[in-house]
Amino acid sequence: MTTFHELLGTDDNCSKAEIKKKYRQLSMKLHPDKEGSQALMRILSLAYQQVSKGNGNKKCSEVTIQRDLNNKAQQQQTVDLKKQVTLLIKEKTQLQALIERYQQEVGHAYNAGENRARQTLVLLQTTNNGLNEQLVLLQRQIDSSESNGCLSENTFKKKCIAMVSAALVIIMLAGGGIWYYQAQHSPSLVLLPVPVTVQVKSVNTTQPATVANVDVVNNADKIMMTDTVGLWQQRYYEGTRQPYIAVRSIDGSYIVKDCEGTFSYYFNRTHHSTRVPANLIFSANDRQFSVYRIPYGNGSSHQQWLNSQSLSINKNIFSNNGYKSSSLALASVCNNTVPF
Repeated sequence: MTTFHELLGTDDNCSKAEIKKKYRQLSMKLHPDKEGSQALMRILSLAYQQVSKGNGNKKCSEVTIQRDLNNKAQQQQTVDLKKQVTLLIKEKTQLQALIERYQQEVGHAYNAGENRARQTLVLLQTTNNGLNEQLVLLQRQIDSSESNGCLSENTFKKKCIAMVSAALVIIMLAGGGIWYYQAQHSPSLVLLPVPVTVQVKSVNTTQPATVANVDVVNNADKIMMTDTVGLWQQRYYEGTRQPYIAVRSIDGSYIVKDCEGTFSYYFNRTHHSTRVPANLIFSANDRQFSVYRIPYGNGSSHQQWLNSQSLSINKNIFSNNGYKSSSLALASVCNNTVPF
């Protein structure tokens, strides 16, 4: 077999300068630019390196075999690396599936928390409306006492204390429910405490009152009056006790929604002219109100009130504040699942 000395034309007695000289002479002849080739230059370079290291008597085949072994080791290392990459891809897929499952569980938990918060809000509104009815009853008793003198000062104070205590309970329940919901979930949904919406006017029980000052209550189907402007509230018709929700404008007109989903406009004639838009259909009179159904157009659909901050009807601005929760509560009452 050919040795590196034979390829380079050297022997063990040649000095480094002579080896280098031989390499340069052969390089000029075997260079690709001098009718040589890259393969011959690689062989010449290998021979020069081995002779310079003192391996001139080694056969060329031994070095080639060693390089083949190195290549096999590299190939095995490549195979091992590919296996590791495959395992990492599999692990990544499993982790991605686990992340998606956890995200779904978080979504389900959020929806469940939102439903619980809505149920809490409906319960608070139910309690609030019960308190409103008690306050209305107390107001009537106060008005009656002004003419009959049958309500003592002590009884009046006790009932007022009871009303204030109930109001404080509602505020604490609302605050606790809101805190729990915000602590468990993202703050995208904010629940506002339900206000006590019926105001009791101040009465001096020591002053006499005439029968002319007493409000006469008619048992006909009438909406309940309120001083609160721009907030949808749950109410009952005074004659039939049928539930409805309503919002009051600053001029004393109302928008009313009943169990049938029908919207009505209670037009306060004391503050407006008698002209109304074409989509308002007259149906009845109620005290100072002319009652109009809204079968189509502005203010006639649930989505309009749900998606708008306010609607202008007959030049009256009606807010949608509290509409969503009040509408949910009305649906529950109309389906005989939850009382106001």
